[in-house]
Amino acid sequence: MRQQLILRRVAPTIAVALCAAVLGSWNAASAETRRPAPWCAYLGGASGGYDCGYYTFEQCMETARGLGNYCVPNPWAPPPPRRTGR
Repeated sequence: MRQQLILRRVAPTIAVALCAAVLGSWNAASAETRRPAPWCAYLGGASGGYDCGYYTFEQCMETARGLGNYCVPNPWAPPPPRRTGR
C-alpha cells in the first residue's frame, strides 16, 4: 500500500522529466542541422550591432528600411552548396 502511494507521487515527476529530456534533445538536434541565415541587417546605434536572422534579402530590407540602415551578407554563414549539372 505504501509503495503504491509513493509511486503515485513520483510517477508524474518522472514522466515530466522524461518528456523534457526527449524534447530537449530533439530541439538540439534540429538546431544543429539548420543553416545560418545568409543576410544580416545592420542596426546601427552606438554598438553597431547586426541582426543575422534573415533568409532572403527582401526580409532583411524590410527591417533595415524601417531603421534607415542596410543589409549585408552574413559573414558567418557558409556559402550555399554548389549545384552541379549539365
